[in-house]
Amino acid sequence: MNINYRKYSFQDFSRDEAFRQWVFNTDSKNDEFWKNWIAENPDCAENINIAKAFLLTLEEKDLSLDNDDLDAITDKIVAEAPLVIPFWTTRAFKLAASMLLLLSFGFFGLKYFYQESGDITSEKINSNLSSNYLETENNKTTNQQITLQDGSIVTLYPKSKIRYPKQFSTQLREVYLTGQAFFNVTKNPKRPFWVYTSHISTQVLGTSFMVKAFENENNIKVEVHSGKVSVYRREDLEKAKLQQKNEMVGIILTPNQEVDYSITDERLLKSIINRPEVLIANSPKHFTFDETPISKVFEILEKTYGLNIIFDEKNMENCFLTASFSDESLYDKLNLICKITHSTYEIVDAQIIIHSKGC
Repeated sequence: MNINYRKYSFQDFSRDEAFRQWVFNTDSKNDEFWKNWIAENPDCAENINIAKAFLLTLEEKDLSLDNDDLDAITDKIVAEAPLVIPFWTTRAFKLAASMLLLLSFGFFGLKYFYQESGDITSEKINSNLSSNYLETENNKTTNQQITLQDGSIVTLYPKSKIRYPKQFSTQLREVYLTGQAFFNVTKNPKRPFWVYTSHISTQVLGTSFMVKAFENENNIKVEVHSGKVSVYRREDLEKAKLQQKNEMVGIILTPNQEVDYSITDERLLKSIINRPEVLIANSPKHFTFDETPISKVFEILEKTYGLNIIFDEKNMENCFLTASFSDESLYDKLNLICKITHSTYEIVDAQIIIHSKGC
């Protein structure tokens, strides 16, 4: 190695590939070199130790530090905690202080989980997704079906890619998706199934659902067809892990519900899928109502589609419906009902809200 490491700062060491390989791999071929170099350059031990501790704290193998960011954070620490001992105002202390901030608040951990693009690497989720894994990319124009080790079936859409372990762990089943896929997950309450994308995470126990997360689109969508899933922003999930919290901020979805994540607004919005499916087995294809009280009509629709319909029963007690439905969508049914009863509806938090002045 012909690099003059004596001129290296803490940041330089933490960026150096050979140094990072030595820190993270004790059997590295560079081991002898670094041990000899440190013995020959004891005056550089401080920078070496700080850089090594910093990397181990981050557990980061592809680090790219911004000097301005580092200076701003360390200067802020010193400013917020006035110190009187001269050594504490030195660059070495500032760097050590930045590590203390990282350990306390996970600032850099979060920063490098989420680069400007919002992307994350699958190795930060599970080591099995970075080494002992399989990866399938669908470059065809038709859907591709994949059967995972646990029996779960993934329908991978064109221009999509999925990474998954050869063998799931005994506690979790985790996959990483780019693009669009439909999941039919084998039930196993003891081994939750996680689907990770660059911005959101979806947890299920056993269900069928769709995830759409293409890299060049501003929105990510999760649609539930059966069962129940929980959807989290990746940032919220990682914060909960860093702070060792059992409570996580997410959205629960049931059949015929969906969530849209706006990358621009960084916001999850819960709603109803475009064409809700009939959920009741052996449900009649035709619905005929003859002067049926509106409360009974809404009750039947709720059971048929598994969705909540909220209305003022007292206000609509004199509303009755005479109509026949066949294969119309739920929205077409609602439009006709509202027209007949002189009402309107809106979707709020995946619930149907009926507004009426009475009949």
